[in-house]
Amino acid sequence: MKKTLSIIFLLALSFTVYCQTSHTVSSGSYYYYPSTLTISVGDTVHWVNDGGLHNVNFDNNSITGASFNNPESFISSPTTSYNMYTHIFTIAGTYDYDCSVGSHAASGMVGTIIVNGTSSTIFLSSKNKTLRNMYNLYGQEISKTPHGFVLFRYNDGSLEKKYILK
Repeated sequence: MKKTLSIIFLLALSFTVYCQTSHTVSSGSYYYYPSTLTISVGDTVHWVNDGGLHNVNFDNNSITGASFNNPESFISSPTTSYNMYTHIFTIAGTYDYDCSVGSHAASGMVGTIIVNGTSSTIFLSSKNKTLRNMYNLYGQEISKTPHGFVLFRYNDGSLEKKYILK
């Protein structure tokens, strides 16, 4: 019995429980910032809109029309909302993307996300989350560009706390 418990304990130690990290990409007049982002499998990326009508397009290059050939393809709807899109990256690889609104991509609104794989990892969540609400420190729902302590509530019921400097 002791031997079995010891083996189970050692196996448990050999796995790394993955704690998801969130990253924010700002977008505005012909930019994504940062334009290149390196993350790990299981990390979440939030695109926020600093102003204008924008989207994130991981499907076809808006300049050439050719497929980006990303490990997975997706595209968000164009929006003027502060919360443009949220995606959890579950497949390692290099992802190129652009804004497919008007000539934004041709004007330099392009980006790259490099997703590094992990080994011996147990994922706590692998589904995409969509931001549902934002709350300030006092629990009041906010809809404008947040700053200070902000609580993000997602469609799957999960919560995320951040301190945003602007």
